[in-house]
Amino acid sequence: MRQQLYIHRRGLAAVCVAVALLVPGVTHAQASGGAATSGTDVRRILARADSVYDALTSLQAQFEQTIDVTLLGRSTTGSGTWYQKGRGRFKMDFGPPKADDEIVADGQHLWLYYPSTHPNQVIRSTIDANVTGAGMVDLQGRIFDEAAEGYDAEIEGRETLDGHGTLRILLTPTGESPYRHVRVWVDADSYLVRKFEIMEDNETLRTVVLRDLQPNQRIPDATFSFKPPAGADVFEG
Repeated sequence: MRQQLYIHRRGLAAVCVAVALLVPGVTHAQASGGAATSGTDVRRILARADSVYDALTSLQAQFEQTIDVTLLGRSTTGSGTWYQKGRGRFKMDFGPPKADDEIVADGQHLWLYYPSTHPNQVIRSTIDANVTGAGMVDLQGRIFDEAAEGYDAEIEGRETLDGHGTLRILLTPTGESPYRHVRVWVDADSYLVRKFEIMEDNETLRTVVLRDLQPNQRIPDATFSFKPPAGADVFEG
């Protein structure tokens, strides 16, 4: 049980994604094809992504997630619909074969429910949608909040995802952090993030691809409500 709860808690910080990443100290890397990304200003790209993200009222997308847990020699995959509304409300609604799995932040609590692997168990953590820094449930906002002083950044190259041109940006923490690195693929036209990768300090690698991005959709508040199933054990995270 303790091992299960530990794994869940390690995943808490990575359930919500950051688009807005503003980093003042940057370098330029070589593109994947070998040519330098000359003329590309990573500060400008990240600042623009910050502005676009900050202006969003909501975001809906289809996601595909892969989690490689090196310590356990295990890899899991999942897909479904991604909902985000502000920095305190978030939902990953999984589809088959994990159709009942949910990750929900309702503005007051973060709920983790994985009946596909942990039947009759719910993890609940209290959150504060207004907090900044390490306590943020919104990973996108957390990284942006800490990035100005906590990360080095470099453009690794250009990459096409589902027909969209992106810039692949590597963020490496300069001090204490739960992540070894964060990598984001920023759309070169819309400045929305289409893919991200997080390497945690225990070598767990989480990769999420976002497709069919629908910014500023009207998402009912009820989407972010969660009620533990009857008979489920609720553990405080």
